[in-house]
Amino acid sequence: MKAFFALWFLLISGNLALAGDQLSLRLGGQDVPLDASLRERLGGLSREIMARCGPNTLQHPGNFGPFAAFAEGRWQRVLAGSHLHVVLGERFESRSHLGGALPASELLIGLEDEDLFVGPDFTRDRGAVAEHLQCGYLPSLELACLPELAPHLPARYRESCARLERDAAGRIVTPPPDVAPSCS
Repeated sequence: MKAFFALWFLLISGNLALAGDQLSLRLGGQDVPLDASLRERLGGLSREIMARCGPNTLQHPGNFGPFAAFAEGRWQRVLAGSHLHVVLGERFESRSHLGGALPASELLIGLEDEDLFVGPDFTRDRGAVAEHLQCGYLPSLELACLPELAPHLPARYRESCARLERDAAGRIVTPPPDVAPSCS
């Protein structure tokens, strides 16, 4: 019975990849093999990251200026580089701090961007790409600081992750501004 409730909690909290999800992780020009445990962790973190964001290029194009029109090109650039790409088994809804929600059938989270620790972040649904800003900061740090990814990421990730404080459950707590890496 305890196991049932643990699984139920993971499902409702978004910490478990759904069975129909397809995940790919590319770091440093190489596809990273994913065992079931890592696949579940990455699927859950991707949902946590994208569950609530700031502005996006489809609903708030004014926040991006003329660059809003080029979200598809940025999606392609991130897809060609280091990223986590999740094709969702069931559609997902990303809510904006500024109001509104976007359905998503795919999530794309950039890694190793020269200006960002994690990001840029995107959703895509029925061919429409949206770039999102200010997505889940702590889950983004959790993703970048997963021990399984450390051998595949540059030293600056390991150095930044080593400076982050963790709570009793092992989750990263909000770092002070002088330690905080930038996420999209």
